[in-house]
Amino acid sequence: MTVKKAIPYALVGTVATMASIFTISKHLQKKLLYPIKAELLPLPTELAQKVGLTFDSRTPNYELFTFQGDDGYELEACYLPANDISSKKFVILVHGITQNLKASLKFYPLFHQLGYHVITYSHRNHGQNEASYTSFGVREKYDLQALVDSLLTRFGPDIYLGLHGVSMGAATVLQYLGLNHHKIAFAISDCAYSDALQEFQYRLEVEFPYFSWLPLVQTSRLLTKITHQLDLKAASPIATISHVSTPILFIHGLSDTYILPVMSQALFTAKTTGFKQIWLVPGAHHDNCLETDTRGYEQTVTSFLADTPAYE
Repeated sequence: MTVKKAIPYALVGTVATMASIFTISKHLQKKLLYPIKAELLPLPTELAQKVGLTFDSRTPNYELFTFQGDDGYELEACYLPANDISSKKFVILVHGITQNLKASLKFYPLFHQLGYHVITYSHRNHGQNEASYTSFGVREKYDLQALVDSLLTRFGPDIYLGLHGVSMGAATVLQYLGLNHHKIAFAISDCAYSDALQEFQYRLEVEFPYFSWLPLVQTSRLLTKITHQLDLKAASPIATISHVSTPILFIHGLSDTYILPVMSQALFTAKTTGFKQIWLVPGAHHDNCLETDTRGYEQTVTSFLADTPAYE
């Protein structure tokens, strides 16, 4: 074959490869931005029994409400008051990807017995909220900010407010703290990723190892910048954690193969300002630490809250 004939074949091969990368990346982008929603139907009492925690004998009072993000997007939320209605202790529970505010209810008994008012809500593009897209904390952190602001307006600027997040919810909490908000008394990060793009690459290697050598994640990132004006590189809690002074408890299951525990360990190490603790749970899988060691979870959280310095 002559050089002249070889050049067109090489060009065709290059174009075909680039077309394949684009097609697969487009599919990956859709999978990331528009995840299939989970249906979470168990009642709070059933969730509590599953993890070995108990509610009061009465059915918990609750209030459903909505709030708006800074772009006008409306989100559903639920307020479950403490037994002592005058309590100044509040905690916002933030769920993971594909889930909704019901998923957070398994943590309700723990905080309720510690005297906290509990607020749960569904991320944009989750639960009963209108269709949108998921941004892995880039937009979601501002929704959380809007909820915090609404609670401070409703209940007063002197409330003692903490955050608890799981998976993407934990990463959202950490990205929100990276905005330098000092009104948060504490945060609990359960199985967070330290960097979304690194997590995507890891999942690609696990689920589609034959394609993991292709630049699919970076191509999907580029497509998302073009089509949604969103840079997923910004979904990186570890980029800002060093200057976060808020006390943080990092929790991660040592058997978690969805988001590796090394990510929470990296976040713990990178947090060089303010109080911090870490608890790695033997035998626990992803979003499974409470179920794996219920009493240990209770004791660790209770101890952390007792040791947490008062904030200004």
